[in-house]
Amino acid sequence: MNPLNFRLDGKCALITGAGRGIGLAIGRTLAAYGAAVALQDIDQDIAEKEAEAIRAAGGKAVAFGGDVRDLTLPSRLVPEAAKALGGLHILINNAALQSHAYWREADPQTFEVELRSNLTVPMLMCQQAVAIFQPQRYGRIINLGSIQQLNGNPTMLSYSLSKSALHTMTRALARDLSKHGITVNLIAPGWIANTWRNRDDFPTPEAKEEYGKRIPLGRIGEPEDMAGVALLLCSEAGSYITGQSIFVDGGLSVGRA
Repeated sequence: MNPLNFRLDGKCALITGAGRGIGLAIGRTLAAYGAAVALQDIDQDIAEKEAEAIRAAGGKAVAFGGDVRDLTLPSRLVPEAAKALGGLHILINNAALQSHAYWREADPQTFEVELRSNLTVPMLMCQQAVAIFQPQRYGRIINLGSIQQLNGNPTMLSYSLSKSALHTMTRALARDLSKHGITVNLIAPGWIANTWRNRDDFPTPEAKEEYGKRIPLGRIGEPEDMAGVALLLCSEAGSYITGQSIFVDGGLSVGRA
């Protein structure tokens, strides 16, 4: 029996929002397993610093800027990343916006921008990537969802809606693209520390520990907890998985401790 193959040698991956947090953890892991990676971030200087660190460790990485609020980003970013890497096999739609407001006071413009950034731009990214994936009859798409796609949070309504819709998009694309050798899945994080978005949520080790008590596995997640699932879904070891939303949340989606 052949061992499971998690290597990504010869594969090229584009990860959005990869200058820090979950996107960076996934980018580092894919690079460590042999993939050439393109790290996109709104702060291109941060992305370039992290790409340089991957190159210093013997990997291949390039960096790009860009803003996921911009509908023209996908048509520029995907071809440029594919050219810089020498191909494209993996797309990770990680970048997203998240606002906090009770739904009755929600600002329509903020609501629209969040849906555009978290749903429309990932869909356009998929369109661009699939144009490359389909002729080669190979591709991996991973969308980053959230525990909030289940919760329907009234203080994060646009974010919750966008992630719920991303789940539906994942299933629709999986049905359509499987015949072309392309898998499409979603990773839904729970409460994750050490990300830019959550940097103020757990200000002390005591606060982090207290939140952790509310999670069945007894701890807050780390960005690296997402990377193993991403590696599985990108590799041949996960080639029979498509159309799935995989919750990586310490059991939070099945009930608090």
